[in-house]
Amino acid sequence: MEMNTRLQVEHPVTELVTGLDLVEWQLRVASGQTLPIIDQSKIPLLGHSMEARIYSEDPKNNFLPGSGHLQVLREPNQSKDVRVDTGVREGDTITTFYDPMISKLIVHAPDREQAI
Repeated sequence: MEMNTRLQVEHPVTELVTGLDLVEWQLRVASGQTLPIIDQSKIPLLGHSMEARIYSEDPKNNFLPGSGHLQVLREPNQSKDVRVDTGVREGDTITTFYDPMISKLIVHAPDREQAI
């Protein structure tokens, strides 16, 4: 049996479907507090959510990670159903020293078709 005590990169999908802030929960537990909901059957599951990872890749080189100056970065407007998690801004440099992920786009909708 394996126990993973860190949040997975996909945790925003779970957050949008449940309406719960998993980072807050993790901080609560780390500070000695108990979880707000203990019984998993009481956690709401509403709709569908998907995550797309936006990477710096070179399509001319078999989609290997790419590096360079991020000249243009346009993100969709965020709302309760559209979330963008990123650590870069237009004008930043994507290097080969870290993961080439630029951002994650996470969406939520009542059903799978609308989420797509």
